[in-house]
Amino acid sequence: MLSCPQPAKAEGALTIADINLTLRGSPQAANSGRPSQPTQQYANDETYSALTAFAAQIGAQAPASAATGAAGQIDDQSFSALRDFAQRLGAAQPESIKALPKLAEADNLIDALRGNNGGATSSPAASSKSGPVAGGKHSKTPVEATFVGAKVCLTCHAGQTAAFEKTLMGRIGKTQKGKFDCENCHGPGSAHAKAGGGRGVGGIISFRPEDQSRTADENNAICLTCHQRGDRTYWNGSTHETRGLMCSNCHTVMKEVSRKYQLKTAVEAETCFQCHKDRRAQMARSSHMPLREGKMVCSDCHNPHGSTTDGLLKTATINDTCYKCHAEKRGPFLFEHAPVRENCVNCHDPHGSVNEYMLKISRPRLCTECHAFGHGTTSGPLAVQSMSRQCQNCHTEVHGTNSPSGGLLHR
Repeated sequence: MLSCPQPAKAEGALTIADINLTLRGSPQAANSGRPSQPTQQYANDETYSALTAFAAQIGAQAPASAATGAAGQIDDQSFSALRDFAQRLGAAQPESIKALPKLAEADNLIDALRGNNGGATSSPAASSKSGPVAGGKHSKTPVEATFVGAKVCLTCHAGQTAAFEKTLMGRIGKTQKGKFDCENCHGPGSAHAKAGGGRGVGGIISFRPEDQSRTADENNAICLTCHQRGDRTYWNGSTHETRGLMCSNCHTVMKEVSRKYQLKTAVEAETCFQCHKDRRAQMARSSHMPLREGKMVCSDCHNPHGSTTDGLLKTATINDTCYKCHAEKRGPFLFEHAPVRENCVNCHDPHGSVNEYMLKISRPRLCTECHAFGHGTTSGPLAVQSMSRQCQNCHTEVHGTNSPSGGLLHR
């Protein structure tokens, strides 16, 4: 048995197996004396989920025979009415479900989980295995249209144009007329204007991530028309490109939000944290890179538009990335520490740690991973290796030294 709370509304009336649905436009609704309410309004998401689940269940079954007349049997006429109601119900979702953020736009992990498990049917992009981004997989047939000029766009989009003029691209467009006109990116607008406007009407190109009428590659190709060189050289084949990420997942072109790069958030790290939730948690630890203080940003080390290295690093190796700031650790040294020369992340976690100096584990345990002999390291908390700077009480130059007597990295 399925009980439906009163706020569920549609057209017609239906009573099946103790299910009583009074639908808008029916004689019962007209004679009830209650004021009419807009269609497609729902009390809550639970009602919507229950009805859609029941609709899916009956949709997969053939209508029960009306000859038996037994309780719980659904005759052909009632089945058809319920099926029509289910189809109308599926065409519109409650506003509470529509408003839930997609994964790539979620402010936190809870919102991301709601976007996938909140009871609404996920869009193909939201549930795609290729990445937490939106965008269609198949292109629609292009609409024949001609260019009408930016002045026609202003009749409806004056507010958007005023906001765009405050961005870097908008300011350039004022001095270089025609370079950033609306139709340069959104396509010819004659069919869109003739149809009276609206999202996606008349074949107009929308860069909204949830737009399923165009693929991510098609939208990105428009941006890459001007932004193909420089840091975007390795975009094709990069991790973000192969996962279907769109430029509009990270950048907001039509309004000024960030100080640089026209990002979706005022702080660059927050744009990256849309997907990299684990890095947000690491940056909140006691020992961290100075991102929270605003002294550096993610792109100081990484190139989100592609790189020849793992992790989208800007340099050839992890050590070269670290040496950009920690030049004193580069060497060459007369006496070197092999794990240091091999890889900085052998000892450090660059995104944050609960240990000092962003060490992966605390000393002396870090050192005893390789040097597990002698020194009385098992003598308990009173051992010299267990106090103060632990092993570095004596071996101070763990990154290497040029001292002639520094073979044990003492100085």
